Amino acid sequence: MLTFIFIAFFAGLPILAYLLASKTQSKGIIFGLSAIILSICLFVYISKFSILGSLNKQILKNKIVDEIYINSKITTQNFASMEEVLKKDEIQIWLISLVSKAIELNKLTSAESLVTFSEKFFDSNEEKLIFYNMYTSLRDAKFPEFSEVSLKISDQSYYPCSFTNGEIRLFILNGPEIPIGEETFSLKESIEITNRSSLIPGFDLASAYLNNETIEMYLSINCEDKSKVFYVNNLVVLSPNTPFISYKIEPNEWLKKSQEL
Repeated sequence: MLTFIFIAFFAGLPILAYLLASKTQSKGIIFGLSAIILSICLFVYISKFSILGSLNKQILKNKIVDEIYINSKITTQNFASMEEVLKKDEIQIWLISLVSKAIELNKLTSAESLVTFSEKFFDSNEEKLIFYNMYTSLRDAKFPEFSEVSLKISDQSYYPCSFTNGEIRLFILNGPEIPIGEETFSLKESIEITNRSSLIPGFDLASAYLNNETIEMYLSINCEDKSKVFYVNNLVVLSPNTPFISYKIEPNEWLKKSQEL
């Protein structure tokens, strides 16, 4: 805006000098036409329908897309330009679109620089979930072997009773008290945790594998005899070479939960 005012001021000096000249005729017409022309320029430059503003945005987007196609890190100059010409909500829309495009094209160096730059623009709880989803998409593209990891309870496992339902939860050992995955079940054949079982995108079984974590498994069942609840609470050591775990529960692993009176 200041640039436009500066240019308009100097562009208007010859017109002003001409109007101030004593021999100038039809000053009103000249002044009116000049005002109209400058107003049109102002409208084109700064209005919400700004042609030049839209053109600048398109040029910037093309520059970033060109960097994505050659799989280079997005330059700090282009990131700075985004902050200059776009509002926050526009930046968010751009970043979601650009990250998605970079991952789709398998240009992961570009995608990683975009995701790193993105974090500061997604600060509310709802926006953080969007950022975590972008991060998870990038991670799964970089490490596809861990995108479908799972822990399944073996069909050969022993159960101390017939049960109506139960739940399974996985935690990082000595980590946050937020499970990396949890599921409820009613059939012993369907007890499984995958990345889709996580409460927070990206804080899941794959993240535990990538960080060589040991996980704590908690599984409980409610017996058909409603007075009995049994549970298993064991550690599981993850190995990058075995992304699909089949865990068999032995008879001696079950503990009976005490019933409150």
